[in-house]
Amino acid sequence: MLRRLPILSQWKADIEAARTAKGNKGDEWRLAQHELGKQLKQKQNDGVSLLLTPINLDVVPDRPDGLFIGKLLEMAKAMEEMGEHALAARVTDHVKKFNDACEKGMTAGDAVVLHHNLLSIQGDAEAVVAAYEYNLSDEEHQEAQAIVRNPTLYKPRSPISPSMIEAWVKYLVTQIESEKTRDSHKARVEKISKFLTTEGAPLTFDTIHNFVKKQGGARQTLLNYLWSGRDFWKWAIKYNAQFRDEFTGQQCPFDGHDLPKVGKEAGESYLPFTRKEIEDLYKTAREGGKDDLANLIIFGAYTGARIEEIGRIEPVDTIFDQHNEPIGFHIPKAKSVAGVRDIPLHASLVPLYKSLCSQAPANDGYLFKGGNNKYGIRLDRLGKQFGRLKTKAEFSKLHVFHSIRKTTTTELHRAGVGLEVLPYIVGHENKSFTLSVYSGGCSFEQKQEAIQLLHFDFQK
Repeated sequence: MLRRLPILSQWKADIEAARTAKGNKGDEWRLAQHELGKQLKQKQNDGVSLLLTPINLDVVPDRPDGLFIGKLLEMAKAMEEMGEHALAARVTDHVKKFNDACEKGMTAGDAVVLHHNLLSIQGDAEAVVAAYEYNLSDEEHQEAQAIVRNPTLYKPRSPISPSMIEAWVKYLVTQIESEKTRDSHKARVEKISKFLTTEGAPLTFDTIHNFVKKQGGARQTLLNYLWSGRDFWKWAIKYNAQFRDEFTGQQCPFDGHDLPKVGKEAGESYLPFTRKEIEDLYKTAREGGKDDLANLIIFGAYTGARIEEIGRIEPVDTIFDQHNEPIGFHIPKAKSVAGVRDIPLHASLVPLYKSLCSQAPANDGYLFKGGNNKYGIRLDRLGKQFGRLKTKAEFSKLHVFHSIRKTTTTELHRAGVGLEVLPYIVGHENKSFTLSVYSGGCSFEQKQEAIQLLHFDFQK
């Protein structure tokens, strides 16, 4: 009883190692049978082109059917070595029948029937090889045999598994702050994985090219799919051993794709409103009793701030002059480093700004009343209100709240505000190497002078 313990322990370790090895291979054997089955089906379709001449079994002729016979004879030897004597005899018997028929002469139809029989036998032999190589159970062996006979029974699963996606998303939490961006990443990769499974296609450049073509949409949408896929690929190659073993040495299939750069397929950017259009939208909102929306339109027009930047402003962010009068506000958090900035208050905006600050205690401490959707976006409600407003006014899908930001930028530029000041107001990176690398940025006074050049009529 004591002596048996180390032996049992070793057996358990060996069994666990075998299970682990088999588990690591996953669906590899099914995929192998699927690919073999497709090859055999192709040979079956090509069967009518067999040359109806005798085959010398001692010298495999240099022709497709000869190579096929040679492969079968090699497999017969392998079957004998595995102890599969009945299958080995079946293989050699059918090869002999085929050769005898060729010597006696036969019709194309007879040749096709014999050829199909040989392919069927090869499929059975391949299933036996798979059973030995992958240590398959009797049930799995039967499944392997069925797949090689009918490859459509199995659609190759995507190498991008749900568990891998979940692990990647946990990693993204340490890399991307925005939950919305992380969720978008996840949704895109899940869609790519579903495509691979549905199409039964491998993860290659060509497959991703086909995926991108089927998506349609603007250039930026397609770029986002490639961006998400590339990010997942880099993570998987680095942190998932099985994925790394399978794809090491293969070029990232999400790189090198050429997308439309001109025309409708290249995508269209949001369009700015004209100054009058913004004034009319404000008037409609006010007349419709949408005071919060009307105030949001004013605030956006006079600052060029993004809607969620406006939604996050608190009285403590206010910048005061020496007389304790508000002259601007600070944006401490934005979608980019350049977005963290001080924005001056236009003289026409100061009364509204003071009023909104006084109402902040009733708005959870913020200037505008808002909520928190699943991504923590406070002004989602007002954003949707604006969407309905502009749609009712018959503006296109290329006109959104962000278009007001474009209007502000356009108006400042046309008023003579140059690139040495403008990017620092709207929170864009300065494209000038000298200014971005060597300058500390323009002064608040320069931005104050520039912002006063805006003119809107919101008194209607």
